Amino acid sequence: MVDREADIHGPQRKVLSASVRPLRSSFGDSGIRLRNGRTLPFLVSREWSAPAGHYAETWYLVHPQSREVYFEGPLKDVKIVGLQSASVEIDEVVQPIELTPGTYHLVFALDGTMGGQIDVEVTQPGAEEAA
Repeated sequence: MVDREADIHGPQRKVLSASVRPLRSSFGDSGIRLRNGRTLPFLVSREWSAPAGHYAETWYLVHPQSREVYFEGPLKDVKIVGLQSASVEIDEVVQPIELTPGTYHLVFALDGTMGGQIDVEVTQPGAEEAA
């Protein structure tokens, strides 16, 4: 019989998958859309893997070069079911945010520890989408 120990070093908090999409499906299935330099409503979804427990969870919309935070998602208490299964969180952002088109980072955190990051494209809708 071989004794094995779990690797429990580090925070063990990670985002397994994440996505950002416009709330209105006619604006596409990914990214954030702008109208007059302000964001249209969008959804931020992520699946967490972490030790079971309650955590303060949030996310940040960050400029990739300057690392300036343009928007901080809601800080909320979330229940993570454990490392063996994903815990899903979804936020609906309806508050307009002033942005310019480009690529930004979404950085996800549990109890202040970064658990993942994705890139998100911020674009103007095409004429056919805006109608």
